[in-house]
Amino acid sequence: MSCKDVADFLMEYLDGTLPRAQRVMFKLHIIVCRDCRRYIDSYKKTVELARDAGGAVALEDPPEALVRAILKSRPSHRANDQ
Repeated sequence: MSCKDVADFLMEYLDGTLPRAQRVMFKLHIIVCRDCRRYIDSYKKTVELARDAGGAVALEDPPEALVRAILKSRPSHRANDQ
């Protein structure tokens, strides 16, 4: 599973609806990928802060251009994730 896959499947993972095989691959990836762990932690904190502020949170997939920019900026994963 790539970093892009983690971004694509994040909502299903957090909702508990990701199929078992993909969930296992997701967990294995975040064990070894510090950047994805940080992304997930940041995502969870953002949702929590928005809820604490009393606002409704629309959880959507990140924009494709943002995912590409993040992945492009990560030199240690350039070859693996494209």
